[in-house]
Amino acid sequence: MIYSKFEDKNISHILDLVAPDWSPPDADMAFKRFYAEYTVRHNIWDSIYSLQATDEDGRFLAACFAAPANATEGLEKADKWVLEQTDGGKNLTEEMKTSFKISKSYLGMMDDKTSAFMKEGDIKLVLFVSCQKGAGFPLLEKFKEELKERGYKNMYLWTDHDCNYDWYFRRGYELVEKGLYEPFSSPNEPYYTFVFRQKLLE
Repeated sequence: MIYSKFEDKNISHILDLVAPDWSPPDADMAFKRFYAEYTVRHNIWDSIYSLQATDEDGRFLAACFAAPANATEGLEKADKWVLEQTDGGKNLTEEMKTSFKISKSYLGMMDDKTSAFMKEGDIKLVLFVSCQKGAGFPLLEKFKEELKERGYKNMYLWTDHDCNYDWYFRRGYELVEKGLYEPFSSPNEPYYTFVFRQKLLE
């Protein structure tokens, strides 16, 4: 695999993976991708470090991004991006606008919750995606080594019911908090959120 700083041209490949799950279930695919791109861009624009993996032919495989605690620039830029893409919101239905408000509230809440656990010298993994089985783990390990070299002591992240949170349990990440998010829950299916930590330096 070839490692390099993330290139925005690969956002579309991330959306291919996450759009079906990171979006309103009843929306058409065009809106699902647009909605998911809001989340992806928010995390990318918050980040100060990124790393992507491609194969020898340049095919995108995986990427990860890290941001400091209490980063807010990404959410502000993502809001502006939505307005730019929709003629100031004129091309959005009321239902679509409500969906974005819910997303902003949820993302902001989870970012704040994760940041509350962080101290000086900690870093937050804001996005980690793998489109190719076996590509994500070595990429993240390399990324963690780079964060160690920069002096970061702990890496925090949050994830939820829509993601493969068991991946972190299986690899020894410490569960800091498990929560229940009522607005996304149903009587038969609670929607859980998770905050994890992994020590980088003693």
